Amino acid sequence: MAKAMGLLKAYLGEQIPANGGFIISSFFDPASVYSIYEITAYANVKDIYRTAEGLTFKTDGNRTHILVEPPTYTHKHEEPVHREADKKIPYRFDDLDIFTGKKQEKVMVPREPVMLHTSFTILTKEGDNFSFIFFPTEDVYMAMRKFMADSLYNDCNLSKDDSVQGSNTLINTIKNFTVWE
Repeated sequence: MAKAMGLLKAYLGEQIPANGGFIISSFFDPASVYSIYEITAYANVKDIYRTAEGLTFKTDGNRTHILVEPPTYTHKHEEPVHREADKKIPYRFDDLDIFTGKKQEKVMVPREPVMLHTSFTILTKEGDNFSFIFFPTEDVYMAMRKFMADSLYNDCNLSKDDSVQGSNTLINTIKNFTVWE
């Protein structure tokens, strides 16, 4: 059965699995529905420690994102990799599957994840943002798919159908993670 918990709670309770897991973090714009989700997988962690920025994992990992852009976003012509710091993801339009939702929002999901070498940091959550760790169980993809569909629907105000489509597209990218190979 799938298991997830708040990342900081898992860290403080020394419950982060050393053999690997998935971390889903959100970055919501408080002034609009502009949202970025960051999904990171890791395996064989050597060390985890807390810094001023967040939790640093000493291990390799894979990462992907999902970006929800409202129709009123004024810099929609800019490549996501070149946007201002709190609005960017490390991808160009050509690297993304993009669809327009029923409310004219754009949902962008990378086709391929990026590799994180040596270490990575999960930023400390602020405001309504969150970071959850999903333990590597047999049904983890199903649990993450449901979690993301619910968050896209409830937190980003996407339609139910668009939330499911975004979540399914994201899981297809997550299945390309190579950190366990």
